[in-house]
Amino acid sequence: MFKNILIPISSEFYNKEVLERSAFLAEKFKSKINIIYIIEEKTLIQTDKLSDAYRTDYDIKKTKREIIREQMLAANGIIFEDAKLFFKNRQVPFEEKIIEGQYSNIIKNEIKNNKYDLILMAFEKACLLNYRLLDEIDIQIPIWAVSDIKGESAILAVCSNLAPNKKVPNISLELSKQLGWKLHMLYVIDVEGSVKVYEKPERSMKKSETELMKHGEIFANQMEKRGIQVKIIKGNIEKEMLKTADELKTKLIIIGRQQKKKGLLGFPMKNMKKRLAEKCKHSILFVN
Repeated sequence: MFKNILIPISSEFYNKEVLERSAFLAEKFKSKINIIYIIEEKTLIQTDKLSDAYRTDYDIKKTKREIIREQMLAANGIIFEDAKLFFKNRQVPFEEKIIEGQYSNIIKNEIKNNKYDLILMAFEKACLLNYRLLDEIDIQIPIWAVSDIKGESAILAVCSNLAPNKKVPNISLELSKQLGWKLHMLYVIDVEGSVKVYEKPERSMKKSETELMKHGEIFANQMEKRGIQVKIIKGNIEKEMLKTADELKTKLIIIGRQQKKKGLLGFPMKNMKKRLAEKCKHSILFVN
């Protein structure tokens, strides 16, 4: 399922949990791990801005070289050493490299030139990183945002009237089977976006709550035939997802792209995935 896993680690933030989680998955799926340590270009740019106006170009370049050297030592002396401890003992094949650039751009370029099945990344709410990668439409690879919360060995799969609900059930079932984790499925009728999104995907005309409930019941019946019990609930998809995950103490949430255009107050919805990751204390697998 996840045979080739990409782990991007920013010089701005490192969480050992991402290596631990990747080692666990690699053992289960016989995966290869690819670690990229990204020396953030904004750190180097800030060097120019903070530099004394009387400093020469040579001095500024020297400072940048020193920063890069320090970052490379950190990568080799801490992160890559941790990786060896996690992967070599488990006989997990892995490669590592260091690149200078901007986090999301580096990842997009990497997946353009190489075939990966999963992006596994740590998400830090207090970090200054711009996680715009989460809401990039052209990123088709699942993104697993890792949290420190251990949780129960359970998966919460989230579906709604705002998504085609094809990939999420399939991946959830497969992961549940492979990992041996219990699967819970939630279908949220989000009346703030009173439409049904189909597979192409295309959006229907505005529908009543009764019509949306009927679609939810049809989906629940389909899942029941596959051995999955679905809880149908009406409300805000973000709120209900987070509430249910907290109640279940789930280890992982799986959610697809939700085509929600406006929120409760009628304002346009932007960066929904990033907002979910910021609000949620559980790990989330975003399926595009």
